[in-house]
Order: sequence, then C-alpha cells, then structure tokens
Amino acid sequence: MTFAGTFQIPTYAISYIEYGDTSGLNDLDVELIDGFIDRNFPKGYVVDWHGIDTPYFSSHPEFGLPMDVVDADFYYC
Repeated sequence: MTFAGTFQIPTYAISYIEYGDTSGLNDLDVELIDGFIDRNFPKGYVVDWHGIDTPYFSSHPEFGLPMDVVDADFYYC
C-alpha cells in the first residue's frame, strides 16, 4: 500500500466509506462521496481514521459544505 494523504472527511460520510452503509444519506451525499472515491482511489483504498470520537469544524472539507470532519489517512491499494 502507498500513502495517498490525509483528508478531512465529513462525519456523515464515515459509515459509508468504512462499511458501505448509506443509511441516513441522501442521493447527493452518496454522489459526493462516490465522486471523491472515484477521483482519488479508483482501484480501491484503505483508510485509517484519526480522532473519530473528536470531530472538528472545517470550512473546506474534501467534499460538501463546511461541517464537522475527522482526519483520515488514505492508502492506495
């Protein structure tokens, strides 16, 4: 695996990115998350979450509107 970078991921996206669970997400949420994954990790990824229990506000998350995020290290497969 190769380190791809640390990204600010909106808290609403964690369950979908980690488990593929779309519960509570609308079509736009899924489209934004899928777009991020497709652009950056078309061949798959592994993610390591940091501070998942202590999200913080970001005015520039990786996708979507400003909101609470957690840092995540992504690795290419």
